[in-house]
Amino acid sequence: MIKYFAVWLPIALGVVMIGTGAANLAGPPLALKNFALWGYPAGFHRVAGSLGIALGILLIIPATARVGTNGSAIFMLVAVATLIRSRDWGHLPAAAVLMAASVAVIAMQHRA
Repeated sequence: MIKYFAVWLPIALGVVMIGTGAANLAGPPLALKNFALWGYPAGFHRVAGSLGIALGILLIIPATARVGTNGSAIFMLVAVATLIRSRDWGHLPAAAVLMAASVAVIAMQHRA
């Protein structure tokens, strides 16, 4: 069962990272408002979105999944820290789940 999750969890995480990255990159008004509330400069949604897409792609390619997993764990740790610092409790659960998924993939990769 763990081998099944070790294969599919990075892919699922990658798809989510690509989707959220694309949404941030597109810069809808709500994303722009949120990034401003979190204290990031104008246009930072493009940096976060591009990085999310890149990490997502790394996650779905087996040869680069470890790099993508480590990068996504760091990326999500920063997101969680940002949300806690900003007291944005509404967005925190989703970011925490994605961070936990990244950590779970890292743990499974080290077992393999």
